[in-house]
Amino acid sequence: MPNFNTLARFAKLAALLCFFLPWILVSCSGNEIAHGSGWDMMVGHLHPSDQINGLQSQFGNEHSQREMNRPAPEIFAIAAFAVIALGLALSFALKKRGAAMTMLATSVLGIALCFGAFAHISAEMNNQFERQEKKGHGDENELRRQIGEQVQSALRIEKLEGFWATIIALVAAAVLSGATLTIPARGAMASAGCPGCPWP
Repeated sequence: MPNFNTLARFAKLAALLCFFLPWILVSCSGNEIAHGSGWDMMVGHLHPSDQINGLQSQFGNEHSQREMNRPAPEIFAIAAFAVIALGLALSFALKKRGAAMTMLATSVLGIALCFGAFAHISAEMNNQFERQEKKGHGDENELRRQIGEQVQSALRIEKLEGFWATIIALVAAAVLSGATLTIPARGAMASAGCPGCPWP
């Protein structure tokens, strides 16, 4: 019988490595604005597209570029990475069933936090639009509101292949950990000659 805990550990390690693959693409009306990996989200530095870089070089000054590149770490992505890493580390310190339960719980929590990172980014962007709309007075405020609504409706935040690879790896880790908790129990009952059980 395969060692499902060992396979689950490999799956969790793969999930951690997938944080360094492309995770996010931000675009507006089909034009790329920025992209980045899960790690870029954690450190708060997405990579602007070539077009945005050109506009910064042409119109921006050093101060505005520093403002745009100011780190804003995504706390849910950091929490997801930390939870997955913690589950992997604890799996080596605990006994078989304890390790499986820990990896199962941290895999499920990691999946929730990964999706939470994108929900949090969307919410933060919406909040930024709302703050911009409140600036100014009278006609200026109405113009800001209209522009903000147009940009907000055209803005897209897409999950890239690295994100989905992370989710698949975590699902695999959860399934393998669950197998560790269920299959040995069935085997033990079978070897004891459980009366009325479907196995011999």
